[in-house]
This record gives sequence, structure tokens and C-alpha cells, in this order.
Amino acid sequence: MQRAYPLLPAIPPFLAMGPHRTPEEVVRDRVETWVDTWSSEAIGADMEALRPLMCTGKLTMMSDFGSDMAVSQSFEDYQALWMPILSDTFRNWQVTLASDVDIHASSSLAAASYFTVFEGETHQATGMVQRQAVSSVWKVHDCEWRLVQEHTSVDSEGRMA
Repeated sequence: MQRAYPLLPAIPPFLAMGPHRTPEEVVRDRVETWVDTWSSEAIGADMEALRPLMCTGKLTMMSDFGSDMAVSQSFEDYQALWMPILSDTFRNWQVTLASDVDIHASSSLAAASYFTVFEGETHQATGMVQRQAVSSVWKVHDCEWRLVQEHTSVDSEGRMA
């Protein structure tokens, strides 16, 4: 007699390759890697260090500055937007997590929300600190969790203090 429900549920191949970790644990690690990679030391002059974390193809990256919004549809668009701003303005910078990461996940799609702090030193040796609210969407692509969408609201007016 065939069972309506198998005794052992099928495990997706990307989870079967190593010790079993929940999607939330894996996505949390990816978010932490994303945030840690957002520094002048890690990114260097071209942001290529971020590429392995992002999905190939269509990507939606939105940055809300209050009165202005920037939208990128690919890694190349994202890089073309941010590298000139960063290199023309800052001598060095880093982003750090400023809150817990709240994650809701299925076996192949996850949403994360958290706060970060951007700290940079300009070429004129002045400091800049901004708090950012971030929400991101991650999906399994080529057996890895990859970033497919991010919305960052930059607190340029002190609303998130």
C-alpha cells in the first residue's frame, strides 16, 4: 500500500550537502556577510566582493534618501551608482549591524529586516554617520541563498535615532 505522505520528507539538495541548518540560520549568515562586506577594505575599487552574494539576472536594489530615491536593476547598475559616490566622497567607510536581524523564511525564499550604521571618513577628514533601515529578500539560486531585492532607507534627518 502506498502512503499518502512519505515517512521522510524530501530534503532540498542545497540542504542535504552539509550539516542541516535552518533557512533562517543560513540567511542570517548571508546578511551578516553582506553587511561585513560593505566596507572600503572589503569592496575595494569595484564591489566585486558583493557579487557572489547577489542573484544573477534581475535584481532590485532601492535606496531611499528621503527626498531622493535610487533604483538599480542589476549588479552592474548597483555598482555604477554606488562606486562613484563612495570613492568620490569617502576615504574609508564601513557598515555594521545595529540591531537583530528579523528573518521569515520558507525552504527557498526569505525576507530579512534590520538596521545598520554607515560610518565613513570623507577625503576632507570629516566623519559621517548614518543609520539605515534595511529590508532584503533572499532566494535559493544555484543551490545558494542569494540577494534578489533590497530596500534601504537612509536616515539623513535623524528620524530613526
